[in-house]
Amino acid sequence: MAGLLEIHNLSKSFDTIKVIDDFSLEVVEGTLCCLVGPNGAGKTTTMDLITGRIKPSSGKVVFAGQDITAQPEHVIARAGIGRKFQVPAVLRDLTVRQNLTVAFSRQTNPFWNLFRFRSPGLERKLDEIATLAGLTDRLGERAGILSHGETQWLEIGMVLMQEPRLMLMDEPIAGMTESEIEKTAAIFKELRKTTTLIVVEHDMGFVREIADVVTVMHMGSLLAQGTIQDIEADPRVRDVYLGEQEAA
Repeated sequence: MAGLLEIHNLSKSFDTIKVIDDFSLEVVEGTLCCLVGPNGAGKTTTMDLITGRIKPSSGKVVFAGQDITAQPEHVIARAGIGRKFQVPAVLRDLTVRQNLTVAFSRQTNPFWNLFRFRSPGLERKLDEIATLAGLTDRLGERAGILSHGETQWLEIGMVLMQEPRLMLMDEPIAGMTESEIEKTAAIFKELRKTTTLIVVEHDMGFVREIADVVTVMHMGSLLAQGTIQDIEADPRVRDVYLGEQEAA
């Protein structure tokens, strides 16, 4: 059975430097795939290529059976791929509720979204996402006063308001406290019941907690893929990545 997302022989060069080198990946619907590897392995660039932020030099990206290679970002987003960046992009002067409301709308005018947009499904969806993200008691608060972890959860919620079929997350626990990491792991375990996820992450403890499949990149190529047990037992991965993590 074909995957929800299929990457075929993807390559990307910047001038003479090849940062993605014949990379292929299949992500089956309903799984949580963690994308790991040393700094500079090409993980974030791969996310950029999937979402249309940059265009590949060669290769193909297929989502839900449709070739989305090099399509504009908004077309790919509307096809059902949502993305959370490492640095949260929330509207700090708006409340948590207003941020979630803006994210739910397909309109491009934020003022229209805030003051005129009323979908029958909005309140139900907003309550559902606020509960999942643990932000029910913060809905009336301005986003700019949230803690770092709460801001990350708000952006996760904003992406979920768009009802993506595939969600990409780039280092979602960076800068979090231990308790915030534990809560984020719980959120992801709940998410994986309804959403397919690709998570770029360096924290192997977090990866062990959430991943169905772990994909290891090295120098822009696929090094290994399997369960966390497979990856931790692979001598190639230990040589280029896990040994470095243990030393750190």
